[in-house]
Amino acid sequence: MKEKNYKEFIELLNHEKKDECVIFIMELFEEGATVRDVYENYVIPALAEYECDSNVEEICIWKEHARTSIIRTILESSYPYLIKQKKTKINKTVLVACPQLEYHEIGAIIATNYLILEGFDAKYIGANTPNEQVVSAISILKPDFLALSITNYYNIVATKKLTEKLRDVDSNLKIIIGGQAANNSHTLSQVSYDFVVQTYEDIVKFKEELL
Repeated sequence: MKEKNYKEFIELLNHEKKDECVIFIMELFEEGATVRDVYENYVIPALAEYECDSNVEEICIWKEHARTSIIRTILESSYPYLIKQKKTKINKTVLVACPQLEYHEIGAIIATNYLILEGFDAKYIGANTPNEQVVSAISILKPDFLALSITNYYNIVATKKLTEKLRDVDSNLKIIIGGQAANNSHTLSQVSYDFVVQTYEDIVKFKEELL
């Protein structure tokens, strides 16, 4: 990653210049950048390093939402490049969701795209997904794995209830946990899960273990 390029991108993002941000990233793809390069050198750092420059909470909230909206558009715009770069398909399906009351979905979208890059049949069904809808999707799609992205620690109770319910619905379903809240061992101890996946490297290792 060229430091100058990253700083230029952040400057555009900080001023909510959506068109310029999207064009900037699309030009990187046209110059030969991979999806992983763009995500890990621009998108993920831009999210992780964000600090509001205002002391007014209302301003910080809408600025964060604006930033997230731009990042979401970039992720959606990257999909054609993702299709071209994805590896040979493997016969494993992963359903990705954010549990009830979890509205932070960028991590889940990135995880879904990473899974697709590695050849998984990955489907993202949205943020704040009610337990009943997750159960319905599993019953109809019959995935091999359910991946839950949890950012807010306060949502661990809802996640606990969901994972317990899923064990009763499908005892063969394997549950993957990821997201900021999954970095906490106390949080993980409250949830029924089979795998923790946080990074692209984790997905590669997870795939290798399956094959």
